[in-house]
Amino acid sequence: MLNPMAPVLKEKLTLRSSQGSHWLTFDIKGDYGYVAPAKNSADGTEIFGARTHTSIGLIGSSEDMLEVDFANGKISQVGDQYGIGRR
Repeated sequence: MLNPMAPVLKEKLTLRSSQGSHWLTFDIKGDYGYVAPAKNSADGTEIFGARTHTSIGLIGSSEDMLEVDFANGKISQVGDQYGIGRR
């Protein structure tokens, strides 16, 4: 039986890392996607525009990711690699 709600692959991203990816996460607003390289790789975590699907750059690879947003010089919200955000 076909499930009309099942995800359908529409597009593949071309990664700079030739060894594939280890995990994927997004920033709190959903503007950027972070694709970590294969585990124990020397490659960086690649940043993609979530709507354009284009590579924006690289940051150092890590098992942990923390987003800290500021408003008027004060911390307004934080998020982590598991998609858990706090205000």
